Amino acid sequence: MSSQEIIQLISVIISSLVPLIGFITALVKVIREKQWNILKSALCDFMIRAEELPNSTGEEKKQAVLKWCENFCKTQGINFDAEQVSNAIETLINLTKKVNNKSAQAS
Repeated sequence: MSSQEIIQLISVIISSLVPLIGFITALVKVIREKQWNILKSALCDFMIRAEELPNSTGEEKKQAVLKWCENFCKTQGINFDAEQVSNAIETLINLTKKVNNKSAQAS
């Protein structure tokens, strides 16, 4: 095989890899988003359950939700990102505070 043929072959391989890498990246993103949507649904259920924990502080409830989410992720084969879940919990807490505050003002 001549050096020019080798160069052409390498060129074809590289030009084929670029779209393949883009496809794989997009596929990974879709899978992660689907997993995150499944986890978000469970997260809401866990937060509701945590509100029913007797004599628990807000931090204890949050830690319980994080533990439940971690266990859920293990059983579902989802990568658990404690920081991302913690941020989602805080976002939901802030949202419920705003909604509850508006409800109290409307009464």
